Amino acid sequence: MTISNRLSKVALLLGALAMTLSSRLADAKNNSSRVSVDKACFRKGETIDVYFEDILEKEFGLAIYSTSAVSDFDNLPGFSSGDLTAWVFSCGEHLTCDEWPSKGKVQFSTEELNPDEYVVVVSGDRADLAAQATTNSFAVDFTCEPISDRVELAASQWQPAGFRDQRSPCPFINTLANHGIINRNGTFIDLFDMAARLEAVYNVDRAFLHHGPVQLAIDCNQTYEDKNGITRLDLERLFDDRCEEHEASMVRADSFHGFESSKLVDDSLLNRLMRKNPTSKVLTREDVMDFQSERIMESRISNPETVFRPFDIENMGAQGIFLFLLSSDPTLETVEKEILYFFLLMEKLPDGFVPGSLRDTPFNFLDPTDFTQPRFMESMGNVESMMHISIKDSGGHKSVYDGRPHH
Repeated sequence: MTISNRLSKVALLLGALAMTLSSRLADAKNNSSRVSVDKACFRKGETIDVYFEDILEKEFGLAIYSTSAVSDFDNLPGFSSGDLTAWVFSCGEHLTCDEWPSKGKVQFSTEELNPDEYVVVVSGDRADLAAQATTNSFAVDFTCEPISDRVELAASQWQPAGFRDQRSPCPFINTLANHGIINRNGTFIDLFDMAARLEAVYNVDRAFLHHGPVQLAIDCNQTYEDKNGITRLDLERLFDDRCEEHEASMVRADSFHGFESSKLVDDSLLNRLMRKNPTSKVLTREDVMDFQSERIMESRISNPETVFRPFDIENMGAQGIFLFLLSSDPTLETVEKEILYFFLLMEKLPDGFVPGSLRDTPFNFLDPTDFTQPRFMESMGNVESMMHISIKDSGGHKSVYDGRPHH
């Protein structure tokens, strides 16, 4: 029996079950519901194992959608849309369940799925069309190609974060979530898989990421293990300023001036960055280092809580280099202002962006044979010097900017 035939038999049932957003889901921003698949690509004929846990509601289902069919996880396409590819209740049945487990596993066949990118969604209470949780996007194909090929498909599938979605201080990670390259809701993310996808998209070696931000997130207890021993991350944990997050972000105000506003891009800061080198359409490495120097000094002057830790030097030094991974310049000396502006503002890959186009091998800032290594050292040196220089000796780096957010 085909999926469409099975669906037609229960369409009336699910139509009756579909409800408006329940009061419990209205507060789902803080829920811990999780759903995951154990592979990034499934070959035709394979079975998709879907694991779920900590589901808050009863009478919920799990459904597969093509990622291109879902533009809003708070308002999923209904049965009549034809976009629901496959579904099952949490007990594994299609009509009803005697019990509604909050934790378990269901399976889907790939036989009737066309080659495409998909996501599994946990519905709300009584088949409510506001998702409780979603998986990372995954592929179904006849031959599973490398991550980089799937990334190119996802590049056109951008959507901004919904109000329940979690995001981090890092625009590079947030962009992956906005494109569905990692879990769009920003939770239950496989940490090491995320590093692999950062490498695939931005061409930065995962070994560097493992040494730096990945290990730091683990050391700071910002991660957790699922029942299969996979290290997971919820993106908002990265806003913890006791660890990975730091003051003097290039485009966000310090949390001292308002924690919630510090999560947003500050228009004033972004526009100031773009005004560097005003007669040029590009920013140079010197422009970025100079702006980073200004931001560090501004934070020291306007924020009495500013403290820089040793690991901030490496983090901020890397951030000064990361911006150039978006460039069309293979020397990483310049980055186009227009590309950078919209990337930082919207957290969206540039139009026509091709992963890995700058060179065949990923950049490793710690590799002495990689031309980026001395630049990384220079960037870190610039950051460290501005952390320790006397404020009265800072000269031109003392700005009129007061450190408060402007939107």
